[in-house]
Amino acid sequence: MALKFRELEGLAQQREEQWVPDGTPNLYVFCRSSGRMSWVCRITIGGKRTNLTLGTWPDLKADVARQVTGAIKGLVGAGYSAQVIKSALGVTVDPIALQRLVITGRLSDHDAPPTFEEVARDWYENHLKAGLSEGAYKRQVIQQLEDYVFPFLGTRPVNQIKRREIVETLKDIWLTKPPSGKKLRGNVERIFDYAVDQEFLEFNPCPPVRSMPKQNYVEKHFDALTPEQAPAMWRWLNDHVGLRDQTRYGLMLVLLTGKRSSEVRHMEWGHIDLESGIWTTPAEGMKMRKEHRQPLSRQVLELLHELQQVSGGRRYVLGNAKDRVMSENAMLYAIKEFSDVTVHGLRATLGSWMAENGVRKIVADFVKAHQPKSFDVAYQRSDLLEERRDVLQRWADYVSAD
Repeated sequence: MALKFRELEGLAQQREEQWVPDGTPNLYVFCRSSGRMSWVCRITIGGKRTNLTLGTWPDLKADVARQVTGAIKGLVGAGYSAQVIKSALGVTVDPIALQRLVITGRLSDHDAPPTFEEVARDWYENHLKAGLSEGAYKRQVIQQLEDYVFPFLGTRPVNQIKRREIVETLKDIWLTKPPSGKKLRGNVERIFDYAVDQEFLEFNPCPPVRSMPKQNYVEKHFDALTPEQAPAMWRWLNDHVGLRDQTRYGLMLVLLTGKRSSEVRHMEWGHIDLESGIWTTPAEGMKMRKEHRQPLSRQVLELLHELQQVSGGRRYVLGNAKDRVMSENAMLYAIKEFSDVTVHGLRATLGSWMAENGVRKIVADFVKAHQPKSFDVAYQRSDLLEERRDVLQRWADYVSAD
């Protein structure tokens, strides 16, 4: 039996993410934790299960959703493609007008605009994945889109989506998980920028941050050691008998070099010049996708000479016996035994020490592989290698002092 109005009201009040069958074949209500609900026709087209978003409840009345679902089933039975039906739904949800629009041939597979999901996946596969190093963030990008955006905007023609729809779609994660919401809004904006570049639409409809609801959120930074605590951590790393050598060396290298833990874990012997004391991380291993040379202090070179006796014949400096990259959690769990800080926070420790000791901002930016904000032509020809070598040597002397 089809859902009644009071039952739909009850579902909205539950504020629980769930798929609820309407009782009409192929028609479902997709409920979100925000209380927002959408009518979705779930149907197999060309052997593939397809979700067709019809509209939101109560804006789209139940009887209309049921009628248009029947119209869609008739069009699928007549052999029309998912792309044509999706495009027609972007124009109208009136069942009679929908059938007329598809049957008259005013929309074809060739001229039908792509859906938001199609553009998003194309952007992810051919643009984003080529521009970021492997890691959890890259996987989270598509997962967030699948969880929060595709159920509502995925089947819509990308050129039919309005700003208010995007605000409504993002509102839940924007208010309940602010850091994730900010990342997701930014990615949606990039997807629409990509759609504009591909000439699927003329203007980007994604709302700027100022158009989103106000967040009651105070940004938290990575927990970090104070510079005064760094020598104590160094002593702990040297003396703590419970640490695996691979993890011990990894944390020491992060602490002394200021490099990201992912860069340290993926460090290769082929990237290190022990004679000149330089570690060159190729562009594909960097967050900013730009090659980075890091001068190595005397203490780091000593660590590498020790490691060379263990893993010198392998690819990865910190690789295990099977020459696989160290787990991203190994250092995270180990550092918690010393203090309630994060591995990434060690970069902030070095940053604080540089600020307290008068290191020029642009030098500090190069040390941490940040794009300097005051980047001018003079620095495009130099990475300030020798000045950074002096800074990192002074830092290593401070950290390792008895």
